[in-house]
Amino acid sequence: MSEKKPVKKKRLKTAEKLGELMKDYYTESAMIKSQKKPVAWLTSVAPVEICYAMDVFPVYPENYATICAARKLSAEFCEAAEAKGYSTDLCSYALNNFGSIYLNKGPFMGQGLPEPDLLIATEHACLSMAKWWEALSRHFDVPLYVVDSSLPVGEDVASYQIKYFADQLEELVEFIEKHTGNKFDMKRFKEVLRYSDQASSLFLEIAEFRKTVPSPVSPIEMFTNMFPLVTLAGKKEAVEFYKELRDEIKDLVDRGVPAVPNEKYRLIWDLFPVWYNLKLFPYMEEKGGVVVADVYATAFGGSIDISRPFEGLAERYVGNPLLSYGIGEYIELYKQMIKDFHVDGIVFHSNRSCRMASMGQYEVKQGIYNDLGIPGVVFETDFVDPRSYSDEQVKDTLDSFFEILETRK
Repeated sequence: MSEKKPVKKKRLKTAEKLGELMKDYYTESAMIKSQKKPVAWLTSVAPVEICYAMDVFPVYPENYATICAARKLSAEFCEAAEAKGYSTDLCSYALNNFGSIYLNKGPFMGQGLPEPDLLIATEHACLSMAKWWEALSRHFDVPLYVVDSSLPVGEDVASYQIKYFADQLEELVEFIEKHTGNKFDMKRFKEVLRYSDQASSLFLEIAEFRKTVPSPVSPIEMFTNMFPLVTLAGKKEAVEFYKELRDEIKDLVDRGVPAVPNEKYRLIWDLFPVWYNLKLFPYMEEKGGVVVADVYATAFGGSIDISRPFEGLAERYVGNPLLSYGIGEYIELYKQMIKDFHVDGIVFHSNRSCRMASMGQYEVKQGIYNDLGIPGVVFETDFVDPRSYSDEQVKDTLDSFFEILETRK
């Protein structure tokens, strides 16, 4: 009889609290139907705060896909969706979602997500999401609301774009009232927005600590701690958690404790983590490469003007840099981040499932090198489907990049 491997102790004390938050959320999701509480499935950049304000339990299939990938279930789920006729070219977030539905299986309590009573989508994050949610609407035979938007790619967000999105949010409130019977209360809505704003402010404060040399926060800690920012936006528990995390990180800064003892090269990570292989970060850290900045984690933050609740919420979502920045804006953003975070190089993850977000990475890489002489590297794989991943090829690419960084040192 083999002995169990000892559980590796987490570096941060708040890691245990994060695990409790996730466990509580998914335990509630498994029991929510027995409580007769309406369930809504949302795309990213759909306003979860409205759901919390109206006592609707929110579910993010995309966030769920990252957990399925980390728990080594995503390949099985993607295959199950393809067996039903979905193309391998479809976003693996979607394939994972459909496969989990068909197999009625998931990483928590052995079952999938609770079936939705209504669906809320927006095309702002990705045009394919509306079609994905239309397929879910047909499968579950439940109503769907699509929050329309105007993408401000390569330009500042205009006031009419904010107003248009805000008007859609007010219509969404009417949609939820109609299909759930739950009434909207402005006082409750502002309370939820206040919690969401506070959690976002704390998370962004934590991200700022990464400017410290050496960085007190590892990339895995940053990405995994996104869960309350996204799924629990508007909950008091998220604010309390980030206060504890902020204080713990600040203590590390004050005591000069680094996340990685041998920090040698400070890196920007572009786009999504490889969720089924977060060990790529420790691999880079063994070579002295520490990711100290990224746009992905902080893109879900942003302040909310609570005095203008619908417009304030719209400004946060429409202004997401992942969705509104063009190549020129990204080059200038990264140039500023290179200066602020003392960056030596950039790692670009070209994600096969998100071609829109990955488009232009080579141009951004070259533009930054031309302007600042800061090198970058691009590797291609998928963020949830491991079947397209080659560990040897990715590591060979990263090894060559570190050789370049070493010559520059």
